[in-house]
Amino acid sequence: MQDQVTALRQRSVAAAYLSSTQKKPVQRAVMRALTGGGLKLLYVAPERLKGLLEDVSPLEVSLLAIDEAHCISEWGHDFRPHFRSLGRHRRSLGSPTTIAVTATATPQTCSDIIAVLRLSRPVRITQSFDRPNLFFGARRCDDEGERVRETARLVRSHGGTAVVYVQTRDRTDGVAAALRRRGFAAAPYHAGLPAAARRALLHRFVDDRIRVMVATNAFGMGIDKPDVRLVVHLGVPARPEAYFQEAGRAGRDGRPAHCQMLWSKGDLKLAARLGATRVPGQVESAAARAAKRRGLETMRRYVSSRGCRRRLLLGYLGEELKHCSGCDRCGRATTIA
Repeated sequence: MQDQVTALRQRSVAAAYLSSTQKKPVQRAVMRALTGGGLKLLYVAPERLKGLLEDVSPLEVSLLAIDEAHCISEWGHDFRPHFRSLGRHRRSLGSPTTIAVTATATPQTCSDIIAVLRLSRPVRITQSFDRPNLFFGARRCDDEGERVRETARLVRSHGGTAVVYVQTRDRTDGVAAALRRRGFAAAPYHAGLPAAARRALLHRFVDDRIRVMVATNAFGMGIDKPDVRLVVHLGVPARPEAYFQEAGRAGRDGRPAHCQMLWSKGDLKLAARLGATRVPGQVESAAARAAKRRGLETMRRYVSSRGCRRRLLLGYLGEELKHCSGCDRCGRATTIA
């Protein structure tokens, strides 16, 4: 939110955000601007929306925009229960014009989003999920040392900045330190860091003072860094949607970029454990459990199959691929029979 609001203000848009990371005087100033009509656009997390509506009533909203809308669906990845309440909050706002956007959603997830938001005769705009400038690859490694050496080789061979995703917080420090010993400007990033430290790291990465960010999946959402040339995953995400979101942070300037997964024997078991984690008190439906199993099986096939990796990812998202523009199974520019 901070990154996007900063960019909007630079474009003379009266935008602000409300977050628990802000100090109380800042929060009060945002509320004064909101109630005084001084804001055109307000960013707020769904977890905070109920309290906001209770504090400011009535609140006239001309447009309700929901980013990362896949979080609404319990069948999708990164499900967050408070997103599920957005349909009710939308009705309390008078059912304003609503847009829900996401970069990754299966047809099943899209249907769930429409139902939860109670959209009547919605217009569905679906673009291709294919990113022709991204090259996809996967390689099995025997141990952590081989993974770090291969990561260093990839960073060295690709210009620009890189993001290295790991599955647990404790690995961010170790991998970043190993890359620094090899001469790279690398830093760790995860949700457990203080907010001020995360902001400082983000600014250094955007300004190219950090070349390699070693991060958990807490890093990257909404960050406008178009020239990332390399995204490396040290492990296997539990769902294809999550992998496609994270890998898709490469090459947003349209230039060629590389997405590489370095995996080992135990990664699929770890992915299954992480994917099975539930929010305390949340009852998981049979459909949600089935979606998780399908996602994990797709990731198993992604790393082990001899077929086109790009075709496998896009097929999971409901798109048929005829032409592979680049993966380590097909090479470059391959037509798929």
